[in-house]
Amino acid sequence: MKLVFAAACLCLGVAPLAAQVGTQPDKSPYQDFTYHQDFTVFGGYFTGNTGAANVGPQSSALVGVRYGLHVGGPAELAVRLSRASSVRNVVNPLLITGRNVGTESDALWIGDVTLNLALTGQKSFHHLVPVFEFGGGFVKSTAGPDIGAYQFGTSFAIQGGLGLKFVTHGPLGARLDVSDYLWQLSYPGGYFLAPTGGTAVLDQSQAQNEWRHNGVITLGISYIISR
Repeated sequence: MKLVFAAACLCLGVAPLAAQVGTQPDKSPYQDFTYHQDFTVFGGYFTGNTGAANVGPQSSALVGVRYGLHVGGPAELAVRLSRASSVRNVVNPLLITGRNVGTESDALWIGDVTLNLALTGQKSFHHLVPVFEFGGGFVKSTAGPDIGAYQFGTSFAIQGGLGLKFVTHGPLGARLDVSDYLWQLSYPGGYFLAPTGGTAVLDQSQAQNEWRHNGVITLGISYIISR
């Protein structure tokens, strides 16, 4: 009985290898996909987190470009720049009622440098390559202060996420990325002061600099620059 169990375990261990070793290269689901550089144009959706005061950048469409450089083994270094056509709520902290006086443009530029690790090494499985990515960068709004003195400005951003690349033997491919960006919202001092007969926009216990998660999902078309 022990011998049968050991043989079964051995077969289970060998089975995944059979797909690569026992199959002709042109029939194997695993294919080499190594290349040195690629360029991607993508579009997607930004899920903005407006923060405790509800004045941060709101969810919107997003477009951008990405450059990837293979640096060895399963690792790739990527530089990405995108623009989210966001808007923000405008709050007047001096008012007691009707403080939300409308919305205005608060478009964001998001740039980052990430290290991407292919979870299947330098091979694809049925032309698919799952990827883990992490890095850092910046997010910047060119909108000036509003009537309540709030301004997003520029913030450092920490990024992490997962991707799925579709690769071929030709020059074109595709990729899907789901990312989480962590950055700060900074509130003006006026948000913590109560007008006569009213209450403050934010409680004194609220941090003036607030870290918030923001999701981004993108789909892009890639062009292989060199192999």
